[in-house]
Amino acid sequence: MKKPTRSVRLLVVALALGLLPSAVAAEVHQATGFKVVNVTSTAADIWTRVTLRAAANPADAPLPRVEAFEVKTGKPVALRDNRAFPDARIVVHMPDGLELGAAAGAAPAATGQTRVRYRVKGATAWSETPWQEAKLERDGIVLHALSALVPAARYELVVEARGQAEGRRPNEQSGEFKTAPPPEQRERVVFSIATCQSYERLDRPGGLAIYPAMAALQPDFFVHTGDAVYYDQGAVLALTPALARYHWARMYALPTLRDFHRSFSSFFMKDDHDTLLNDCGPATRSGELTYADGARLFREQTGLPETAYRTFRWGHDLQVWLMEGRDFRTPDWQEKSTSAPTLWGREQIKWLGETLGASTATFRVIITSVPVVGPDRSNKDDNYANAGFAVEGNEIRELLARYPNLTVITGDRHWQYVSVDPATSVQEWSVGPSSAYRAGGWDEETPRPEHRFLRTGHGGFLSGVVTPTATGASLEIRLHDVDGGVVYRELK
Repeated sequence: MKKPTRSVRLLVVALALGLLPSAVAAEVHQATGFKVVNVTSTAADIWTRVTLRAAANPADAPLPRVEAFEVKTGKPVALRDNRAFPDARIVVHMPDGLELGAAAGAAPAATGQTRVRYRVKGATAWSETPWQEAKLERDGIVLHALSALVPAARYELVVEARGQAEGRRPNEQSGEFKTAPPPEQRERVVFSIATCQSYERLDRPGGLAIYPAMAALQPDFFVHTGDAVYYDQGAVLALTPALARYHWARMYALPTLRDFHRSFSSFFMKDDHDTLLNDCGPATRSGELTYADGARLFREQTGLPETAYRTFRWGHDLQVWLMEGRDFRTPDWQEKSTSAPTLWGREQIKWLGETLGASTATFRVIITSVPVVGPDRSNKDDNYANAGFAVEGNEIRELLARYPNLTVITGDRHWQYVSVDPATSVQEWSVGPSSAYRAGGWDEETPRPEHRFLRTGHGGFLSGVVTPTATGASLEIRLHDVDGGVVYRELK
């Protein structure tokens, strides 16, 4: 018998997986799981997504080939990592007529409906949200808002997804989360923070080691400070909305990430690589994506509120600020022509000062997607540790120095450090990259006087523990390796 050609084999696989344009899903799934986001004492959002298959496509499936051409001349444009292609027309090729949904790692969306059932853990009766339509134009995503929740309570939930076929049992995934204690309640709090994760830089089967390591700590909440995906790096640059969604789906279909987010509350912050490209700002464009497109897709994929900067209280002793580092920054071409370019913008800085002054929490934690203290490398100019933003950086550090028990925690840098600003004594902790494969940017043998701790060449994450005491409360902050081992800690 004649051996089938590669084209025929791919066609058979595509038909079996329901990945051709004419395919209709008989049932739906949740390959990318769900996320519990934006949790307060009495509310939470549940991010859900309907998918065509139960799991992402295998790694040996074909990869899309992305090409760029000059809009005016039609000449080919060479694609490189960490670059913008503002005047390029993008063409995406898949072999043998397959769709992008057949690509390696893809978890394509499907139409259907989702709802959420939830209750305080151990209770008898369930509450439920209405069924909502999951549409392809929204990448199969539905955000369900839960309200009137009990403070400081652990909830269990079941996310159900169903297609259009009658009589089929909905696909179900279960999980849990904890609501925040009210401001008057003293309670032990555990939180974890991570940054800079890349699909091409995984360090264990099924994803990243930091996620089961963080899960072992049973955090009350988790913060991702940005660069959750890297649009502008790797074998497939995300230069169209469809390719951007492909990056998100293949990352969050990884089992370690999917399982973590089913069980813990999360807050997402955006940075440059997961909004558009390296060092981007509001005026940036690359391929078919503008900055506005990138911001919209980030909100779609994470449930980020329309106003990205926000603060939340977690009991009597802890208040957290999540700063927005991209939306308000001075456009690149103006940075050198103004004496005081901005990163955070005057509106956000004013809000920060007002909310810091109004806070009665024992500990104030500022989480930022880019450094405030540093030090950073001399060849960079995208954060408050760099010379280009020194005027506003000095203003920010002086503002933060007014408040006791305040700590800055930054993502973005690919090494771990603890540093103290010599002028204001503001302390900053750098989370470090999610895996050792993303580590780099500093030499451990050349610490600066500002460094209290410096660790390069490794991945990891940060955690904090607030503990009520007889006289008030303590806050222990810890830097971890990827397996959860503590490499540095301080007690405040």
